[in-house]
Amino acid sequence: MAYFGLVDSSSTRPKHCFLFKSSKTFLSSSCIYIRINFCNLKLINLYIMATLSNRKVAILTEEGFEQIELTSPKAALEAEGASVDIVSPQRGKIKAWDKTNWGIEVKVDRELSDVSPDDYDALVLPGGVLNPDKLRQNFEAVAFVAAFLEEGKPIAAICHGPQMLIETDMIYGRRLTSYPSLKTDLKNAGADWIDEEVVVDNGLVTSRRPADLGAFNKKMIEEFAEGIHEEY
Repeated sequence: MAYFGLVDSSSTRPKHCFLFKSSKTFLSSSCIYIRINFCNLKLINLYIMATLSNRKVAILTEEGFEQIELTSPKAALEAEGASVDIVSPQRGKIKAWDKTNWGIEVKVDRELSDVSPDDYDALVLPGGVLNPDKLRQNFEAVAFVAAFLEEGKPIAAICHGPQMLIETDMIYGRRLTSYPSLKTDLKNAGADWIDEEVVVDNGLVTSRRPADLGAFNKKMIEEFAEGIHEEY
């Protein structure tokens, strides 16, 4: 689905909006501006805002994920129309870690053993110290992540989430960031570690900590809207 809004050239607020269905994939979920002459009266801007209504996203996690690093990206993706599944080796419900103590429980939508990377267009890896430490020891979970990298599907990983990328042995030469304590591990795996709030490298979106979620979610949506990227 794409949204069109007509606005006065001196304004940034759409005055009229309408929807249409499109089979085309837009280059980005951010606005694309096309300046046109409307009925020879005035110059206006045509906003084209791509959504994620045709995207299916997996959030791969174990117990002990950092609560806001799952709930915030999930809400942002669903607001753009994406279908989001919480995928885990566990069944039933898993518990979050919320800063200094246990947090909410969330429902596992699909067990890892019941899904395939082919079921999804993109992947989110939340952080938390406990979560990726458990996942990285799970061969099935590592293979799931590796398949997204191999096929050029976009991945968004935040905080300690990039630990899973190390286990794939597929990040040599990739530009990324993470929680600072992972810097040495990522560099040893061949990655180019950068201390920025969000780093984007050919469909791979990474951020350092919960404070970066605003920038992280924005770039995640853009990259997920683009879809499959060329092999690195």
